[in-house]
Amino acid sequence: MSQWSQVQQLEIKFLEQVDQFYDDNFPMEIRHLLAQWIESQDWEAASNNEPMATILLQNLLIQVEEQLDRVSQEKNLLLIHNLKRIRKLLQGKYHGNPMHIAVIISNCLREERRILAAASMPVQGPLEKSLQNSVVSERQRNVEHKASAIKNSAQMTEQDVKYLEDLQEEFDFRYKTIQSLEQNDKNSALIKQEMLTLQDMLNTLDYKRKEVLSKIVQVIDEIDVLMNNMLIEELSDWKRRQQIASIGGPLHGGLDQLQNCFTLLAESLFQVRRQLEKLEELLTKLTYDGDPIPLQRPQMLERVNFLLYNLFRNSFVVEKQPCMPTHPQRPMVLKTLIQFTVKLRLLIKLPELNYQIRVKATIDKNVSTASNRRFVLCGTHVKAMNMDESANGSLSVEFRHLQPKEMKSSAGSKGNE
Repeated sequence: MSQWSQVQQLEIKFLEQVDQFYDDNFPMEIRHLLAQWIESQDWEAASNNEPMATILLQNLLIQVEEQLDRVSQEKNLLLIHNLKRIRKLLQGKYHGNPMHIAVIISNCLREERRILAAASMPVQGPLEKSLQNSVVSERQRNVEHKASAIKNSAQMTEQDVKYLEDLQEEFDFRYKTIQSLEQNDKNSALIKQEMLTLQDMLNTLDYKRKEVLSKIVQVIDEIDVLMNNMLIEELSDWKRRQQIASIGGPLHGGLDQLQNCFTLLAESLFQVRRQLEKLEELLTKLTYDGDPIPLQRPQMLERVNFLLYNLFRNSFVVEKQPCMPTHPQRPMVLKTLIQFTVKLRLLIKLPELNYQIRVKATIDKNVSTASNRRFVLCGTHVKAMNMDESANGSLSVEFRHLQPKEMKSSAGSKGNE
C-alpha cells in the first residue's frame, strides 16, 4: 500500500494536519494523482543536487501532462482546469529553481511519515491520553514546524552557494583568458570593454558573497534561538515527566518528536558547516580588498561548532532509568550484586553515527554517601550506540547485565541498598 493510501485512511484529526502543509507550492491534487510516482523518486537527494532536481521537475511536468491528456479524454472539466493551472504554476515557480520543489516535496513526504507514525501509536487510557495530548502540544508542534523551516532555509542557502560558485568560475575563466593575451591585444577597445565587464562581475561577486553570508548568519541565529529558547525547554519538560512516571505517574512519551527536532537542527548545522567550508574553498581561489569571507567566516564557523557541541551534549538522554528486572516497581533503586538494566538514547538520528559512538557506564566517584561507601560496576559496561536494537530505529544503547558491587573497605557498614 502506498504512503498516500495510508494517509487517506487516517482519522479526521490527522487528516487535518496533513491538509495544513499542502498549498500552491505543492498542490494536493498532484500528490493524489501521482502518488506512487512521487513516492518512488528520491526527492531528498534531489534537494541537494541541481541536475537531479532539474530532471525530476521535467519528469513531474511530463507526468502532469499525461494526467491532463487522460482527464481531457474523460471530459472532466474541473480537473482539466485545475491541472492546467497547476502546470502553469509549476513551470513559472520552479523553472529557474528546481531544487526548491524537491525540498518542498521531500518535507511533505517526511511530515506524512511523522503523522502516520503518530497515528499508529497504541490506544491509551484516559490518563495516558491526557499526558500524550500535553506532549504533542501546540508548543511542540510549533518547535517541529520551526525546525523544519530552518532545514528548508539551509537547503535554499545551498543553492545560493552553488550560484556563487558558478559565478566565480565564470569570472575566473574570463579573467585568465584576458591574462593569456599578448600585451598588444590587451590595449584593444574590445579588451577594455571586457575589463569593465569583469569589474561588474567582481562587484556582483562581492554582493553575492555578502548576501550568502547574511543568509547563513540568519540560519545560525534561528537555530540558536530555537535550540536555547524552546527545544531545551521541551527536553527539560520531558525529563520532568519521566521523573513523575518513575514514582508511579502515568507513562511518558514525546521522545520521537524531540528526536525529529534535534535531528533537523543537526542536519541544518552540518549543512551550514559544509557551506562555510565551500566559501573557504572559493576564498583560496579568489579574494580582494574588502572581501567579507575572511572577515566573517571564522566567527560563524566557531558559532556553528559551539551549537553542534551543545546540541549533541543535550541530545544524550537516559530513555529508561536504571531498573532491576526483579523489582520493576522500584526504578532507580539498585541493590548490590543484583543485575539492572538502563537504556540511553541519542536524539540525533543520523545513519553515519551508527556504531560510531561508544558509551561507558560508570558510577560517579565524586558522589559520596553518608557512610563513605564506594561502588564499582560489574558486567559489560562499554557498548556502541546503534540503530539495530531499537524498535523505532533510534540511535540507542541498552545495558542489560550491570551489577553494582561495593568496594571492600576496612571499615563501614555492610548494608546492601
